[in-house]
Amino acid sequence: MKKRSKALPELRKIVTPEQHLAVVEAAVADNDNMTFPTHAVMKDGEIAGGWCLGGVPLALCWHDTKTMDGRDSHHINGIVDGIMNDRGANMYMMACNSESPFYIHMARFGFQPVWPTNIFYKRTD
Repeated sequence: MKKRSKALPELRKIVTPEQHLAVVEAAVADNDNMTFPTHAVMKDGEIAGGWCLGGVPLALCWHDTKTMDGRDSHHINGIVDGIMNDRGANMYMMACNSESPFYIHMARFGFQPVWPTNIFYKRTD
Protein backbone atom coordinates (compact mmCIF):
# COMPACT_ATOMS: atom_id res chain seq x y z
CA MET A 1 0.00 0.00 0.00
CA LYS A 2 1.25 3.45 -0.90
CA LYS A 3 1.98 5.78 2.00
CA ARG A 4 -0.17 8.91 1.70
CA SER A 5 1.75 12.14 1.48
CA LYS A 6 0.67 15.23 3.36
CA ALA A 7 1.56 17.38 0.35
CA LEU A 8 -1.41 19.04 -1.32
CA PRO A 9 -2.17 17.98 -4.90
CA GLU A 10 -1.99 20.30 -7.91
CA LEU A 11 -4.33 20.50 -10.88
CA ARG A 12 -2.46 20.89 -14.19
CA LYS A 13 -3.88 21.40 -17.66
CA ILE A 14 -3.08 18.54 -20.02
CA VAL A 15 -1.20 20.00 -23.01
CA THR A 16 0.24 16.99 -24.81
CA PRO A 17 -1.16 13.71 -26.12
CA GLU A 18 1.36 11.90 -23.91
CA GLN A 19 0.00 13.57 -20.77
CA HIS A 20 -3.55 12.70 -21.84
CA LEU A 21 -2.65 9.06 -22.39
CA ALA A 22 -0.80 8.89 -19.06
CA VAL A 23 -3.88 10.09 -17.16
CA VAL A 24 -6.16 7.69 -19.07
CA GLU A 25 -3.81 4.76 -18.39
CA ALA A 26 -3.47 5.66 -14.70
CA ALA A 27 -7.27 5.79 -14.39
CA VAL A 28 -7.67 2.40 -16.09
CA ALA A 29 -5.04 0.93 -13.74
CA ASP A 30 -7.16 2.23 -10.84
CA ASN A 31 -10.33 0.60 -12.29
CA ASP A 32 -11.80 3.86 -13.60
CA ASN A 33 -12.72 5.06 -17.07
CA MET A 34 -11.48 8.64 -17.26
CA THR A 35 -11.66 8.81 -21.05
CA PHE A 36 -11.70 12.57 -21.62
CA PRO A 37 -9.38 14.27 -19.10
CA THR A 38 -8.48 17.91 -19.63
CA HIS A 39 -6.50 18.24 -16.38
CA ALA A 40 -4.22 15.97 -14.39
CA VAL A 41 -4.18 15.86 -10.61
CA MET A 42 -0.52 15.67 -9.60
CA LYS A 43 0.68 14.74 -6.13
CA ASP A 44 4.35 14.35 -5.28
CA GLY A 45 5.18 14.43 -9.00
CA GLU A 46 2.87 11.53 -9.85
CA ILE A 47 -0.55 11.35 -11.48
CA ALA A 48 -3.13 11.10 -8.71
CA GLY A 49 -6.31 11.79 -10.68
CA GLY A 50 -7.88 13.48 -13.63
CA TRP A 51 -10.66 15.96 -14.33
CA CYS A 52 -12.59 16.83 -17.45
CA LEU A 53 -13.41 20.50 -17.06
CA GLY A 54 -15.68 21.60 -19.88
CA GLY A 55 -13.68 19.61 -22.40
CA VAL A 56 -16.58 17.52 -23.61
CA PRO A 57 -19.91 19.10 -24.48
CA LEU A 58 -22.80 17.50 -22.63
CA ALA A 59 -26.32 17.51 -24.02
CA LEU A 60 -29.34 17.07 -21.80
CA CYS A 61 -32.78 16.70 -23.26
CA TRP A 62 -36.34 15.78 -22.49
CA HIS A 63 -38.87 14.41 -24.95
CA ASP A 64 -42.48 13.85 -23.92
CA THR A 65 -43.02 10.09 -23.87
CA LYS A 66 -46.62 10.46 -25.03
CA THR A 67 -45.79 12.74 -27.97
CA MET A 68 -42.31 11.79 -29.19
CA ASP A 69 -41.29 8.43 -30.61
CA GLY A 70 -37.96 7.04 -31.80
CA ARG A 71 -38.38 8.50 -35.29
CA ASP A 72 -39.00 11.97 -33.84
CA SER A 73 -36.00 11.67 -31.54
CA HIS A 74 -33.81 10.45 -34.39
CA HIS A 75 -34.82 13.51 -36.44
CA ILE A 76 -34.04 15.92 -33.58
CA ASN A 77 -30.75 14.12 -32.87
CA GLY A 78 -29.69 14.83 -36.47
CA ILE A 79 -30.41 18.52 -35.96
CA VAL A 80 -28.47 18.51 -32.67
CA ASP A 81 -25.53 16.75 -34.39
CA GLY A 82 -25.44 19.58 -36.93
CA ILE A 83 -25.58 22.26 -34.24
CA MET A 84 -22.81 20.61 -32.23
CA ASN A 85 -20.66 20.21 -35.33
CA ASP A 86 -21.28 23.86 -36.26
CA ARG A 87 -20.05 24.85 -32.78
CA GLY A 88 -16.82 22.92 -33.40
CA ALA A 89 -17.64 19.88 -31.26
CA ASN A 90 -16.55 16.74 -33.08
CA MET A 91 -18.18 14.67 -30.31
CA TYR A 92 -20.51 15.19 -27.41
CA MET A 93 -22.03 13.26 -24.54
CA MET A 94 -25.73 12.72 -24.04
CA ALA A 95 -27.09 11.94 -20.61
CA CYS A 96 -29.94 9.44 -20.71
CA ASN A 97 -31.82 8.18 -17.70
CA SER A 98 -31.84 4.38 -17.58
CA GLU A 99 -35.61 4.59 -16.98
CA SER A 100 -36.16 6.48 -20.25
CA PRO A 101 -37.94 4.55 -23.00
CA PHE A 102 -35.24 5.89 -25.35
CA TYR A 103 -32.39 4.37 -23.30
CA ILE A 104 -32.42 1.09 -25.24
CA HIS A 105 -32.22 3.02 -28.52
CA MET A 106 -29.17 5.16 -27.71
CA ALA A 107 -26.73 2.91 -29.60
CA ARG A 108 -29.03 2.96 -32.63
CA PHE A 109 -28.92 6.75 -32.46
CA GLY A 110 -25.11 6.53 -32.70
CA PHE A 111 -24.23 6.96 -29.02
CA GLN A 112 -21.73 4.69 -27.28
CA PRO A 113 -21.93 4.07 -23.52
CA VAL A 114 -19.15 5.58 -21.42
CA TRP A 115 -19.66 3.77 -18.10
CA PRO A 116 -22.54 3.33 -15.65
CA THR A 117 -22.79 6.56 -13.72
CA ASN A 118 -25.02 9.18 -12.23
CA ILE A 119 -24.56 12.82 -13.10
CA PHE A 120 -24.89 15.42 -10.37
CA TYR A 121 -24.88 19.17 -10.65
CA LYS A 122 -23.62 21.91 -8.37
CA ARG A 123 -24.35 25.61 -8.51
CA THR A 124 -21.45 27.93 -7.83
CA ASP A 125 -23.36 31.21 -7.57
